[in-house]
Amino acid sequence: MAMEEYNADDFWTRYDAITGGKDNPVIVKTGIKQPTLSTWKMREIFPRADAATRIANSLNTSVEYLVTGKEKIYSSHTPAALEIARVSDKLNEVGKRIVLDVAKGLETRYPLENSSSINRATS
Repeated sequence: MAMEEYNADDFWTRYDAITGGKDNPVIVKTGIKQPTLSTWKMREIFPRADAATRIANSLNTSVEYLVTGKEKIYSSHTPAALEIARVSDKLNEVGKRIVLDVAKGLETRYPLENSSSINRATS
C-alpha cells in the first residue's frame, strides 16, 4: 500500500485561507515568533507536531485538515453544522449534553426538509 505524500505548501495554503493571510492572531495564541512562522511559510516547511497542533488549535481546526485538507466527517456538511460540531468537540461532557439537548429542541421547531436522510447517515 503506497503512502500518501503531503506537501507543506498545501498546509500553508490552507492556513492562509483560514487566517486571511493574517498571522498576528496565530502568533498571539500560540507564542510562535513571527520570524519562525514566516520562515516555515517561505521555505514551505511543515512545523513540528507540537507547533502544528498549537497552530491548528488556534485556528479551530485540526492538524489533519491543515496537512491533508480532510475534515472530520459529520452528518451534515453545511458550514453552520460543521462549526457547531467543531465547537462541540471542545466541550466537556456536560457541555456536549447541553448542546445536544438544545439541538434536539430546535430540531422539532425548525426541522430540515430532508432530515430523514441525515438520520439514516448517523444511525
